[in-house]
Amino acid sequence: MFGSSFREITYTAPLPQPLEIDAFHRPGEGDWRVFVFTGTPSNKFIYQRFLRVAPPDLDVVVLTRPGFGRGHRAPVTDFDSQVAAIKPFLPKSHGGGEFGDKKIVTMGVSYGGELALKAALDFPDVVKGVVTVAALIDEPHDYALQLEKIGGINGIEPYVPNRWLKVRAEIAARRAQIGPLLDGLKSLSVPVEVLHGDFDSLVPRSNAETLMKVLPRGGANLEIVPGGTHYLELQYPRRVHRAIQRVIERAEA
Repeated sequence: MFGSSFREITYTAPLPQPLEIDAFHRPGEGDWRVFVFTGTPSNKFIYQRFLRVAPPDLDVVVLTRPGFGRGHRAPVTDFDSQVAAIKPFLPKSHGGGEFGDKKIVTMGVSYGGELALKAALDFPDVVKGVVTVAALIDEPHDYALQLEKIGGINGIEPYVPNRWLKVRAEIAARRAQIGPLLDGLKSLSVPVEVLHGDFDSLVPRSNAETLMKVLPRGGANLEIVPGGTHYLELQYPRRVHRAIQRVIERAEA
C-alpha cells in the first residue's frame, strides 16, 4: 500500500504475447474512471501526488506501460498493443469488468498523449473523453532529438542503458504511426482537453497547436499553462484534475 488512497496492483494485459503489468489504482466512489497513459520512459511513481489529490469520486489508474514493467525485456512499440493494455479496466461488455464497470476518460502525458487519443478511436463506445498533457504530436525540441541520436552512434549501444534504448525505439516507431492516428482524429466525436505548458523544455507548445488543427472544431479546448513545464501532472496536479472534470461534464452534457 502506498499512502492511504491508492495501491499497487498487477494484472495480465491481453497482448499477442501477454505481459504482467504493474499499476497504481486509486479506487473511486463515482461512475468515472480516468486511465493514465504515462510518457516515455514509463514511470508510474511520479504520479503519486496526482493520485493523492484526486477527487474522492474519481477512479484513477496509472500503469507502467508495456515494455517498461518488471521483467519486460523488449520494447513494445506499436500503439495497438499499448492501448490493448487497458482492456481489463473496460466494462464487461468490452471484455473487461475485472475492476468494475466505469465510464472511461483517457489521459495521456507526452508520448502517452498519442495513446490516450488512440484509445478513444479504438474503443469509441467506451471512452467518453480525452485529456492530453504536453502531448508529443510532432517532434521534441531539437536538443532532445540530438540526445536521442546519440544512442544510435556506432559502437555506443552496449554502453547505453536498456531503458534508454527502449525510449529510442518508441520515439522512432511512433513516426510511422502518427500520420494514420491524426487522420483518424479528424472524426473524433468525444470532448478533448489539450493542456500544454508555455515553458515546456522537451515538447514545444506547437505540438498542442498541431493537435488542435486536426481535432474537430468545437470538440477540443486548448489550455496553455503560464510557466508550465513538461511535467504538469507534478507541477499542477489539481489543474490537470480540473481538466478531467471539464471533460466529464462535457461528456455528461
